[in-house]
Amino acid sequence: MALCAHQYWLRVYRGESGVGLQYTNRLHHISTSLPDPTNQRPSLLFFFGKQFKTRVLRALYPGNAISKCRNYGIANICLDPATQNDDYPILIADSCPDYTQVKLRGRNTCHETIDHPVGWIDEADQQKQQYLADHALARLLSLFIDVLCIFAQDCGGLDGVVDMLTEWTVIGSASSLPRAVRPRLVVVTSVPGHTFASAALQFRLRVLSDGKFSELFSSLNVVNVLALGRIPSREHFQGLAQALQHETHLIRAEKVNSHTLFSLIHIADFFDAALRQFAVSPQTFDFIQSSRELSPVSHSFQQHISTFMGLCSEHKIPASMIWDFIASVVIFDSFPPDMHSKLRLIDDSLESN
Repeated sequence: MALCAHQYWLRVYRGESGVGLQYTNRLHHISTSLPDPTNQRPSLLFFFGKQFKTRVLRALYPGNAISKCRNYGIANICLDPATQNDDYPILIADSCPDYTQVKLRGRNTCHETIDHPVGWIDEADQQKQQYLADHALARLLSLFIDVLCIFAQDCGGLDGVVDMLTEWTVIGSASSLPRAVRPRLVVVTSVPGHTFASAALQFRLRVLSDGKFSELFSSLNVVNVLALGRIPSREHFQGLAQALQHETHLIRAEKVNSHTLFSLIHIADFFDAALRQFAVSPQTFDFIQSSRELSPVSHSFQQHISTFMGLCSEHKIPASMIWDFIASVVIFDSFPPDMHSKLRLIDDSLESN
């Protein structure tokens, strides 16, 4: 697939049968630009706002085109080229509060697009696009976001952010992963320094009083950026840059501890499966079950384990040997078909050389 300049990740389309989501296969496309996509494990930073967000992106990522691209979709995404060769590259995504998207010019011929009709929406026609975009962020995109950065100035101030977060928490998360690896939330304000502490405290109290907040987010951080000059530099946002880096390191550590730090190849495949499910029903997305989609667990597996445990007990096999054996069986059973023989052929080839 040839490289192209498109940045949009998802867009809402309206067809004869209603509304749906159009996917540009963007994650797979980005993976082709990485030198080792099967081993590189990216972090996804998602920026939410309008003009203020754009100024920040231009200052923090001057070599990136995402701040200059038009909103052809409800979310754009690209790779930070400065991290392309890193073990942990950074993916940058962005969206705006009203999910405004302009019409595409002509047809896409540089990459494939996949339409996913969404049939479970029963809202009025004029509300369908906004309704679908809200659900897509809360129950689809959030599954893969590491840090969500919201610019309060672009969203009606802190009061507007509270209202928006309330809408998302009502929708709820669709993740089956531990809460510790849900997105870390960073809210950027621009208020006078002497009022920031009080405003941030009141904001935190209002947000954290929502019992459902922890279902969607794993943490909350408020960062204040004072009045900007005409052309702000990266140094002006140094505090925000450090906060984003810190939050990224924290969630990466949580994902390492929970064995959920995926390569971009895995992320792209999981996203494909989550999008297909979301189009059918916005139910919880089970990452483990999805990983076994092509090789489902046998219905008799549980009975085999039970029989095995019974024989081990009868012959008084040490518990340590039992658990090691079962763990080994579960791991090998999860491999794709024929993977064992392929690994053996690779080993044999290396030995012969």
